[in-house]
This record gives sequence, structure tokens and C-alpha cells, in this order.
Amino acid sequence: MNTNYDIVVLGAGNAGLIAALKSSKEGKKVLLIDNNSIPGGIATSTIKGQFEFENSLHKLTGMGNDDNKGIVRKIFDEFEINDKIEWIKLTEGYKLIKIGNPKEEYIIPLGLDEFIKKMEEYEPNSKDKLSEFFELSKEIYAAMNYIYEIKEIDYDYLKKTYPNFVNIASYPLDTILKKLKLPTLLEQIITSYWINFGTSSMNLNSAHYISEFYKFIAFGAVIPKNRSFEISSTIEKLIRDSGADIWFNEEIIKINIENNQVKSVLTKSGKTIYTNHLICNTSLNNICGKLIDYNLIPKNMIKLTNTRKLGLRVFNLSLGLNKTANEIGIKNYMYYIYNSLDSNIELENIKKIDNYTMIITCLNVINPEASKEGTCILNATLYYSGDCYDKIFNDTNYLKLEEKIQNKIIDEIENALEINIKEFIEEFNFNTPISYSKYNNANDGCIYGYLESNNDSILSRILNKNEESLINGLKICGSTSYYGHSFESTYKNGYEVAIDTLKDIEKGE
Repeated sequence: MNTNYDIVVLGAGNAGLIAALKSSKEGKKVLLIDNNSIPGGIATSTIKGQFEFENSLHKLTGMGNDDNKGIVRKIFDEFEINDKIEWIKLTEGYKLIKIGNPKEEYIIPLGLDEFIKKMEEYEPNSKDKLSEFFELSKEIYAAMNYIYEIKEIDYDYLKKTYPNFVNIASYPLDTILKKLKLPTLLEQIITSYWINFGTSSMNLNSAHYISEFYKFIAFGAVIPKNRSFEISSTIEKLIRDSGADIWFNEEIIKINIENNQVKSVLTKSGKTIYTNHLICNTSLNNICGKLIDYNLIPKNMIKLTNTRKLGLRVFNLSLGLNKTANEIGIKNYMYYIYNSLDSNIELENIKKIDNYTMIITCLNVINPEASKEGTCILNATLYYSGDCYDKIFNDTNYLKLEEKIQNKIIDEIENALEINIKEFIEEFNFNTPISYSKYNNANDGCIYGYLESNNDSILSRILNKNEESLINGLKICGSTSYYGHSFESTYKNGYEVAIDTLKDIEKGE
């Protein structure tokens, strides 16, 4: 069976879905292929008994508000996705808990005024310093949005309009916070958001981090009432309605290249699909290691693949409890659990098997209808470094360690939140790196994309993204592309890659 398409999209994760939708809406003949039976990659749900567990989403930023629409909201508005989904707005940021002795707890509220007011309770007379920090943050956020949305950057305009951004953009976060002379506790609280990036404040690019932290505090975040699969399935329907084809339970096993140009792809079922434009929602490792003949890969592409390291991996434990959140004593939607408030120390901690750095969420706190009356859903995501995983796990001990980790996560939840949950567990679901590999073909189960550093930050990747498009007609999107991981990043990345592909077609390339 031979078929011709203007654009083929590999992978129906967030980025692949948006790329296929945008391409098809612009009148192109599009094929979306995924080896799973449903869309979304890890942006989906698992049903166990009477509970529906969310596999990945803690929050979605990038929506903004009516006066300041975020990038994701603009994309969703274009396709009328927002009209089809019921959103629930987070009422607070998260509760930060440092376990150990002494135990420390801090509420991170949403809203700039609310944040400053709460921080003054922890660090009196800090209002002026925090106001200075947020004034800088506002400029950094605006500058980053300019870079995101303007394809041809005017550097003279950037220097004139956002001088502070230009001055700090190349520095790591630690350096900038030290220059601002914030009290140590406020530094630690502000940098506590680091787990969303997967690297410490010593390595994080200051402009990227400050922009994202400001956006979260200033504009908040949302979750879809019916979990992330509601978004994925909505986009899938829109793709089909636009006339595109979707093949689930199918897999691309080879990309055929001639004279450094995409010519066709071969599927596992033996179909040859002819196309000059392929959008891959997968990593460079998969493309170079599995899909393209090695001697046809540009040397710089191989070099880039070998240079970058994979980011954090996670275990995810979802619990269906036969008591309400209030009865158990769960008061907040989201908790960040650390052993140390110093992100550089904590990043070293997650290389050890006895580390339990976690984000915990309870859907019922902000959505009482997340499960049946008299029950609640608790979700814990445990983070660790890839090196730790490689050194500890093997074929013979995997199942025993998996059970040990499940029990330890439950113990740490009870310890951190000072609650009892063991006797109320009715159902559970456990995702490991192997589970995530099956969802999205991620290398070693890594869902955090490539590890960020100040020298290889999202900012530098965006500014040099054209240097990574080394095979004509081949573009990469998703968590391992230039915007990095997170729901917001992958949505806007898929949209942008689709636009670039459409421009290539228009130019006859």
C-alpha cells in the first residue's frame, strides 16, 4: 500500500496533536500516526475500579486571563478548544514542605500581592525586595514572550525595550538572585519551583526560570475538569473533522532520506507513505538511533544527539481512597516535598535510592467531582536522576524495588502531610519509566526531555533552533525539542513547528 501526504506527523502526544491540527486546518493532506490505541501519549488517564487516574498533568500554565492571554490560550482559542473543555482554575500555588529535622512548611499563593503578603509573614520587611524582583520578572516575562512570538527577532528593539533582560539573559539563576540580595529563605522559596525544570538553580538559565515563575504566580494555572485526556480526545476529534487521517496502533520504523531530503516513511505493517515533510514528536535519540540509516545522518545531528543528556525520570503512584480529602486531612491541592530547600543539594539527593523528592496532588480539593462521593484521589510523582536508575535497577530486582518504592512513597506521604492513608486505599495505579516508554517511546522512560543547563537552556535552543533542522523536510517537536518539556511547551512547540513546515511547503522546499 503506497500513500501520498503533504505532511506526516509521527506521535500523537501534545505537540504532535497540535501540529497535525494546525497543518490540516490550513488545507494540507495530513496523516497522524501513533503506536498507541488512543491519543495523548502520557497525557491520558488510567481507569481502575471506580477511579480515573491522571497520568501526568499537575497544572497547565500559559492560559493567562482575559486581559493577558497566554500562548496556550491563544492556540486553543484559534481552534475553539477552550469552548469544549471545562477548566478549573487553581486557587493557590502549592504548599512547600521540607521534611526532616526541623520540618518546614510554606504556602506559595497565587497573585503577586498575595505572594508578597504571605512572604512577609515568613520574612518580615521583605516587600521592597520582592517588589523589585517582580518588577524585573515582569520585564523578563515580556521579553521572553517577544522571543516566543516574533520569528525574526529585532535585537536593537530587544536591547532598547528590555535592557534588564539583555543584561541578565546569559546568567544562571543563582547569580541573579545573589545580585538582588534577597534573604536566604526567600531565595529558597522562589527557587522551589525548580523541579518543574529538572535542574537546579546553579544550572538554570535565569531568564527562562524567572519568566516561568512569574507567569505562574501572576496568572495562575488551570486543570481540565475531566483530566488531560479530555484535551487530547478533543483535539483528536478536531483533527478528524478537519479531514486528516489518524492511524493508531501503527508505527513508523524507517524514515527514507535521499540527498538529505525526506522522501517517505515505512510503517511496521509494511505501508510506504510518501511525503517530503515529516514532523516527529519523538527524540533525536530515537530518530538517529532507530529510524534513519546512520550513514545518512548529518554529522552535526549525531554530535548534538550525543552531547545532550536526558533529564529526570519519574515514578507516579495514584491512589483511590475510600475517604474524602477532608476526612483524611488533605487541605491543599498541590504539595512540593523536598529533603532540602537548596535546589543544588536536592538535585544531588535525587541520585540516591533513599531520596523521595515528590510533587503530591489531590484532585478532589479543587474538583470535588473528581471521584465518587465519599472518596478522593491522591497522586504522587517521585523524581530521580537517570544515573540513579541505571545503577540501581536490573532485570532481577525490578519488581521487588518497584514494590519497595510504592510502600516508601506512601510512608513519605503520611509523614509529610501527617495523615493516615494506608487503611483507606481501595485502588492504585503505578507508572514507572518503563510505563512511560510505552506511552511515548521515551528513551529510558525520560519524560523531561533533554537536561537543561545555562549553556543549553531553552532560550539558547530557541535562538539557535534552525541549526537543529539539518535534514530537509524533517522537524522535531515535543519534550525533546527546543522548547523542552511541560504541557505548555509541547503545545506551543507543535504549533510553531507546523507553521514552519507550512512555510517550507509554500516556498516549495
